[in-house]
Amino acid sequence: MFGLGPIGCSIARLAMTRNSQIEIVGAVDSNAKLIGKDLGDILGQEKTGIKIQRNGKALYKNADIVLHATTSFLASAKSQLLEFCRYGLDVVSTCEELAYPWYDNRLIAEEIDFAAKMNNVTLLGTGVNPGFVLDALAVTLSGVCENVSEIRATRILDAAKRRLPFQSKVGIGLSQEKFKQKVKSGNFGHIGLPESIAMTSAAMGMDVDRIDERIYPKIATSSVKTKHFGVVRKGKVIGLVQDAHAYSKSKRIATYHIEMYAGAKDPYDEIELIGVPNISLRIPSGTPGDIATAAIVVNSVPRVVESRSGLMTVKDLRPASSLFTTS
Repeated sequence: MFGLGPIGCSIARLAMTRNSQIEIVGAVDSNAKLIGKDLGDILGQEKTGIKIQRNGKALYKNADIVLHATTSFLASAKSQLLEFCRYGLDVVSTCEELAYPWYDNRLIAEEIDFAAKMNNVTLLGTGVNPGFVLDALAVTLSGVCENVSEIRATRILDAAKRRLPFQSKVGIGLSQEKFKQKVKSGNFGHIGLPESIAMTSAAMGMDVDRIDERIYPKIATSSVKTKHFGVVRKGKVIGLVQDAHAYSKSKRIATYHIEMYAGAKDPYDEIELIGVPNISLRIPSGTPGDIATAAIVVNSVPRVVESRSGLMTVKDLRPASSLFTTS
């Protein structure tokens, strides 16, 4: 386990239930408050005998694969990912920009892919989105179409009860001016929308020339109660709306729309493929982000282990699958 924030801990808890497939042999986190603590204590479970370490080098010789959950940004994760390659470790990562880095981060993607092949390891970036809802699911649905001319995808979710880092990244509680400042930083909002569009288009044989994104605030029209920010008053930000449009040879080929805000009344995920035939799928209430992210990371382990070496994406592997339970 590499990274023990809320998502990393969720991944670890699920991985520990898969003892027929997975044995956790070490845990790493940069948080000084966690160093030296037993992993079980952090997870709210019985002691495991695994002490959390600041650096993983002493652990790598006993490991086969790293479950990596530290950052959304590939530039920040690059040194960690290359280190895993040098030590001969497969990787499943929640890094959103790793899900399909060939569009926005091609040079880093090529460097990581080369290192992975040289060391005979496989890396995969995945999650609920990117990794499933707006890409893998769309690609799967396209399999029953003679052709597709446009992808339209919508994801509406209620951020009121989500984990603190998620509520922070959608801007809950900010003033409108502060929200605009964060958008200008380039490191704010949902990370991975261009990756989802580029991956889906590539899987269907279409090159993307450009992707235009816009992020704007969702403003409270009345007071809204949230889990981590208390009551957000009228006029404050309760989340965001994010749009992305993709073009190939001046023709729009994808329209993606996301709303992530506190108090969303009718959450859902929807994929629409305009083609022959038209296909649409709606998931009422949407896909539960935190649970689904942990699940797809753990369920992807067998796919990564069986894969050829290199930097893979979910379009390159057999779909991840869960396990039946009788409990």
